[in-house]
Amino acid sequence: MLPSNVEVMAGKGAWTPMNKESLTVKLLDLVEGRETPETWWSWWDEHETELETLLNRGEFLKLKPCRHGFQWVPVLTSQKGAIAILEKGGTAFEVSNLYQERYLAELDAFCKDQERVQREKQAKFKADNPELFRRYPKFSKALAKVLDPTDEIQPAATEEQIGNQESVLGFTLPSQVREFFLLTAGINVSTGVILSLSGMFNLTIHGERYCVLGEFWKEADGDQLLLCPGEETIWYYAHEQDKVKRLCNDMTELLEKKLARYLNEH
Repeated sequence: MLPSNVEVMAGKGAWTPMNKESLTVKLLDLVEGRETPETWWSWWDEHETELETLLNRGEFLKLKPCRHGFQWVPVLTSQKGAIAILEKGGTAFEVSNLYQERYLAELDAFCKDQERVQREKQAKFKADNPELFRRYPKFSKALAKVLDPTDEIQPAATEEQIGNQESVLGFTLPSQVREFFLLTAGINVSTGVILSLSGMFNLTIHGERYCVLGEFWKEADGDQLLLCPGEETIWYYAHEQDKVKRLCNDMTELLEKKLARYLNEH
């Protein structure tokens, strides 16, 4: 008759050397659903060195609990490794679905919490930027859906700040670009959209002068949005191809069509 778990863990703080019989008892506890994440991790940490000797490398790695953000995933993955070891040894057992059920419940709770956080974030963004939503509804709605905690939406720029930047650049911004910066001095979205008043600079490409409005990772990371003096047209520099391409007619089309579509797809 196999020893009980009491013999393996003889008391709080007690330690008994691991052998195949005591290992089988523990694996049965795991497979049949009598372990918790806390008891499994505690046992593993206590006996990991012995298990490396007692099991072959493949068995050890399959049984080893994985580091994971969810509490029940390590127990679930180890259960699969334990099943393989018991089957190989010819030990009879009944598989418990407890860990799978607990993991699915944990995942469901996590997803619901993420949805709640997302809704709150979107509501706050909309409340903080009513004029942005009024002027660019499609872009603002798409932006709200993808905002990450590390993303940045700057407060509106002043006429003075815009004028100072134009003086530095020696470049008069198109009217629609000015209108955008009077609603926000810039956005920085980790999925690949950057528009920044203070980050604008002049750039010469193939002998032509441009002003860099920001970045739009349409084809590759770091591709740039460009303006030409005296026109509303938005151009696009695909740096991997070393080509300047016409992107759209103006800032409104850029935001409401090009960037809104891009953000909805990412």
